[in-house]
Amino acid sequence: MILSDGSEYPHDGTLEVAEVAVDEGTGSVTIRAKFPNPEKNLLPGMFVHARLLAGVREQALLVPQQGVTRNARGEPTAMVVGADNKVELRKIKTERAVGNRWLVSEGLQPGDRVITEGLQFIRPGVEVNPQPAGNVQPAGQSGAQAGTAAAGQKE
Repeated sequence: MILSDGSEYPHDGTLEVAEVAVDEGTGSVTIRAKFPNPEKNLLPGMFVHARLLAGVREQALLVPQQGVTRNARGEPTAMVVGADNKVELRKIKTERAVGNRWLVSEGLQPGDRVITEGLQFIRPGVEVNPQPAGNVQPAGQSGAQAGTAAAGQKE
């Protein structure tokens, strides 16, 4: 907990209750946390900020949102550059957005090269010349190009 003067409260607390609904006007949720108060420094009505550790997945895969599309059934998919530089279509499972990335729980492995740019120029089975994302040359250059971002960044 961060007190109104900017100092950090020396005792850790625990989350007691969190509401399911998000206030559309402020983007906030109501929570109740319990903190020990042995020095009696916390008073009713005080304004504080809290940092909550909701959970950490050490092996989480975060994939740029622009690399994830949906098939005709509405299922999330990603185009991946295979070992032979041929495009593969993978059905994936996304759990939630984390900033501008999707948390992917199925369908990708750490180190997979997800195509994030030039998706309109490729299809499964086509051989591509993978480039780091942001370095894709315009279509019409020698060979198909694909901007890729490696899967496997931690949440």
